[in-house]
Amino acid sequence: MLNHKKKFLIMRRIISVTLILCMTLLTGCGSKTFKAGKQLDIGILPELPLYGDYGMADEYAVIDRDEELDAAAYNSFFATMLVDDTTKVPIVAHNVHNRIYPASMTKLMTGILVMESIEKGDISLDDIVTLNRKVTFDDWDAMASDLVGGCRVSVKNLLYGLMITSYNDCGVILAELIAGSESAFCDRMNEKAREIGATNTHFENCHGLHSDDHYTTAYDLYLIISEFSKHDLAYIIDSLNTYDFTYTDPDGNEQVVTIEPTNEFLTGEINMPSGYSIGSWKTGTTEEAMNCLVMEFVNDSTGDKYVALIAGADGKEALYSAMTELINKAK
Repeated sequence: MLNHKKKFLIMRRIISVTLILCMTLLTGCGSKTFKAGKQLDIGILPELPLYGDYGMADEYAVIDRDEELDAAAYNSFFATMLVDDTTKVPIVAHNVHNRIYPASMTKLMTGILVMESIEKGDISLDDIVTLNRKVTFDDWDAMASDLVGGCRVSVKNLLYGLMITSYNDCGVILAELIAGSESAFCDRMNEKAREIGATNTHFENCHGLHSDDHYTTAYDLYLIISEFSKHDLAYIIDSLNTYDFTYTDPDGNEQVVTIEPTNEFLTGEINMPSGYSIGSWKTGTTEEAMNCLVMEFVNDSTGDKYVALIAGADGKEALYSAMTELINKAK
């Protein structure tokens, strides 16, 4: 069996071939800058275990509860983290065990459960879902597709829409398909979080729109994106810089919407530092969480893999400037 690092490197090298094969065989978070919000001002609960009995010292980097590493430059953010995931050594650590609002980084866990359901055969990428309603949200500015009641859409398009351009309604539709209700799906999300050791995380929804009792930590997101990245489909989705989101409207007409990722390194709006390739990733933006990005990347010359996170940036410019700085520390 290939270990995770080798799988990552192989997927990087053959991604273009894989994409062609998958497309043949298988058939958010907008750019708005929000004003600074009030982040959670409570830390981790002392009665919760920081690490469970998961063999985490072997599989993951371990960061002590109050450990701060090269943190002075990142005090303006809610949390910052850079981990060498090849050597399992933390490089930057700022507030990594403090609670933060994850916004659409939540969708990593949603994606994990969807991919697990596909791999178990409970659902298929080719399955067609007929909507009985338009999924709406209290937040009128929530990122959503044009899907309404009577539309027919594949699981593949729902998953790709969820992860690439952060369509919140796609998450709800998938949650209801898999678990019968979003609430029941969230129970599964929280169970999975405990299973992988993300013991300071609690999910109230499947998309990340704000709820006071919906939280995580930078370190827990490291565990979550590491779990997400165990699925080959994650790399296929996260490598795309464009995708044709396709569905059939209530009148039977095919509709195609070309979507782009919310990660500006992939769209080319921000230049990725040379010599590095992006693996799995997810952005997040709400008024309370501000601008966030968790991202896995690899040093092309050494093959070393890293995970970086910025949470609570006041604007896209600050977010990508700080993330670029973190990537450049990965020498």
